[in-house]
Amino acid sequence: MNAIVFILIFYLCVNMLFFYAKFHMYNNVDRRLQDIGNSMKSEKLDVFLAAWDDNRRGDQLIFYVLTDKQGNGYQIPPSTVPYKLVTSVKDRSSSSTESIQTIMTGNRESRVLNIPVTKSTDTKTNIPFYNIINDPIVSVQVVRSLYPEQFLFNELQSIMPIVSISGAVLAILAGFYLAGRALIPILSSWNKQQRFVADASHELRTPLAVMQTNTEMLLRYPKHTIEEESENISVILKEVRRMISLVSDLLTLARSESNQLQIRHQSFLLDETINEMLEQYCLFAEMNNRTIYSDVEKQIPFLGDEERIRQLLVILLDNAIKYTPEQGKITVTCRQQKHFAEISIEDTGMGISKQDLPLIFDRFYRGDKVRSRSQGGYGLGLSIAKWIVEAHKGKIRVESHLGTGTRFILTFPLKKLASNHS
Repeated sequence: MNAIVFILIFYLCVNMLFFYAKFHMYNNVDRRLQDIGNSMKSEKLDVFLAAWDDNRRGDQLIFYVLTDKQGNGYQIPPSTVPYKLVTSVKDRSSSSTESIQTIMTGNRESRVLNIPVTKSTDTKTNIPFYNIINDPIVSVQVVRSLYPEQFLFNELQSIMPIVSISGAVLAILAGFYLAGRALIPILSSWNKQQRFVADASHELRTPLAVMQTNTEMLLRYPKHTIEEESENISVILKEVRRMISLVSDLLTLARSESNQLQIRHQSFLLDETINEMLEQYCLFAEMNNRTIYSDVEKQIPFLGDEERIRQLLVILLDNAIKYTPEQGKITVTCRQQKHFAEISIEDTGMGISKQDLPLIFDRFYRGDKVRSRSQGGYGLGLSIAKWIVEAHKGKIRVESHLGTGTRFILTFPLKKLASNHS
């Protein structure tokens, strides 16, 4: 459809250009004829015609036709103009009105300015190569042949179909190329959407299957007490919590993409929020034989959504503890650098391979050692973390090597946010 529109526009533009050039050509010729006509009317006819060559303004395609009362025509210069053209010009002459018209002789066009001669002083001429003495001239025609321009436009008209066809072919090819380019992000988004739906269905199907199995086990023994079936009930409860967490994460990502989730900007001290989260996780890390070290600069004012920042820290600290082996350590630092705040969370865990590193922020992505479901991950946490950082106009980057650990670096602009919400 776009190619057809482009072809029509191209064809219209070519035709408009052609007719404009033709109009411009006629206009220039008419102005030249008018200039000659004004010069002719400003002096006696015999004086003007005596200098006929100079009065042509250097245009060798201009000639004059003088018509007397008997209708005889005399051309200047002589013997250079086709007889049919002189006859056509003479027949179109008028003794009363001044006008410019186009005359066709065969397949050739000429523009003719007709100038009536009314003054008696202008009716006699002593031009030696015309025997018109005492024979009054009633009109003078200034004629300009359009043959060169007509030849040029005929050539242009002959190649216009070729140009139009070439333009149409190029437009169709360009349309297919641009359509292909335009479809790339659409297809990419569609594939991601399909993958997302498939992964979400798979993740939801697993806990539902577990719940169904354990529920059927309960129905097999309807006379058992709750204590006797506590194990099955606890499994069901665990899977329900996993489903609630998964649905909550999916809802967060869906709302973030449709801009339904708004960041609530409020002032708070970033260091205090980080220290509060570390207090909660230090005990949890000790229980799992890990150690958390912190180096947080004090008094870092921040403008943003404190709850989302807490959620971000939960995701990153939870991952750090989960993928750090026993006796490992986790280091959390926070520094204010000019107009930016930088948070670093580094662990001594298994690390991430180079192949997995560019993909860790994709939804449901789990590398062989990075996001294993056996460790409780769905592959959504880092996708949410990235959204939270970008919603605060920040950046998140990862440095990791297999066997040595991983470091997440978060950078948030401070003054920029403050100026936007001051």
